[in-house]
Amino acid sequence: MIADTELMTAAASDLAGIGSNLNAAHLTAAASGVAVIPAAADEVSAGIAHLFSAHAQDYQALAAQASAFHEDFVQHLTASAASYASIEAAIASLLHDLNSSADSFTSAIATLPGQILKWLNGAFDYFVSLLDFIVSDPAGFLEGSLAIALIVVLAPIWIPLAILYFAYLLNLAAMGETGF
Repeated sequence: MIADTELMTAAASDLAGIGSNLNAAHLTAAASGVAVIPAAADEVSAGIAHLFSAHAQDYQALAAQASAFHEDFVQHLTASAASYASIEAAIASLLHDLNSSADSFTSAIATLPGQILKWLNGAFDYFVSLLDFIVSDPAGFLEGSLAIALIVVLAPIWIPLAILYFAYLLNLAAMGETGF
């Protein structure tokens, strides 16, 4: 189902105009039909006049009910159009807010690989300098039990980082790109 608020508002306006025309026609008919004057002074003419007057009164009662129903229908249609319009405005505002949030989230995600790579490069550079120190002065390094303890204690951190970094470089190489 598709609800077009402009069409609903136009339909309500058209129906209100139809209702006004019907009410005017009912008032015109009421003046001439409610009190029917008997055609003659006999009993049959009086009975027929009374019968027609009763039918005219019934018609006027039904016309009043139809008019009230019509007015209610027009009011409900107008209120529905306004309700749809306000809901559409709220949804549009929500979608705009979600779109803005998605844009900021997307830009944050887009910068994440660069930040991770920068952090991995820093960690890799640190461990390369540590390895250079070990290779350049193994005796001095072995004497420093603190350095060995650090390598052993930090192994759960630097080994996965080194694996991730090398996997990243291999992935770049597979795509034909360079890491730096």
